[in-house]
Amino acid sequence: MKFRTALIVGVVVALGAAAALLWWANAARQWSGPRVVVNGGDAGGLPRVPPQQEHLDAAALEAASSDAAAEGLQVMIVVRHDYIVYERYGHGVDANTMIDSGAFAQSLLALSAGIAAHDGRLAMPSLTGFDAAQLRAAIEAGTGQSYPDYLSLRLWRRLNAAAAWIALPAAGATAPADCCFHARVQDWLRVAMVLLDDGNFEGKAVVPSGWVERMRRPTSADGTAGFGVELAAAAHGAEPFAAEGLLFLRGPGRWRLWVIPTLRLALLFGSKSPASPWWDETRLPNLVIRALSERPAQRSVGSQLQQLVPGH
Repeated sequence: MKFRTALIVGVVVALGAAAALLWWANAARQWSGPRVVVNGGDAGGLPRVPPQQEHLDAAALEAASSDAAAEGLQVMIVVRHDYIVYERYGHGVDANTMIDSGAFAQSLLALSAGIAAHDGRLAMPSLTGFDAAQLRAAIEAGTGQSYPDYLSLRLWRRLNAAAAWIALPAAGATAPADCCFHARVQDWLRVAMVLLDDGNFEGKAVVPSGWVERMRRPTSADGTAGFGVELAAAAHGAEPFAAEGLLFLRGPGRWRLWVIPTLRLALLFGSKSPASPWWDETRLPNLVIRALSERPAQRSVGSQLQQLVPGH
């Protein structure tokens, strides 16, 4: 009887998760509620080169996209040195599909805060925590612009991204800054490039030099959270990441953007499979890292606690 009850509960939970993910996958197409537009730039394409030109094994990348960890693949794109070197799509998604990226949006707020602080429009924000509502309000008070307008003018347009939009909870409501940002799949690669190259995009400084490094400093006692980004310690996986200095963005379900500035390498992955506590967040990026024929050796260090708290 207990087994039967547990089985029924499990099925209901699984169906609920699948239904929630299906709603999210179609949100950009079906959303009919209020929204605010974030104007973009020329929306031009990003440069592409063969994997081997950037010292990546094409067969290894193809194997990674077919790995069990990539089940339900909708998007897998690898970027190195500002070039797309591998891309694969499935289940109705392509480079121009608009997605609601969930908590990916926090990285845009963090980058905007760095720009506003550099412009003298914002007191240097504390990096001991990340309060999206307070940070958005501080940017608006300091710049005299709404957050969507400031984001458009000072970041999104400068990345030459296509126009995006933020879903509002109600007509006239304040635009949330930590969710609900709908943008093309490929435009998240532009954000990855900024995070990879110390705030630069296509050779131009978009975010102040050194700001991305500040975003990578732990803002939580357990060392899992950075300023608008997740740190390596936050990942759930069978093994640690195979490269140092990695940060990542955690979106809805199994959507992730892993960024490795030390290798100038990034991986965007999205799946239609629902989120689950047993999905390995380190396996896919590690497969991609190991497809790279030129990478620095990992330093021999002690425990993760030693990395976070020297002398322990």
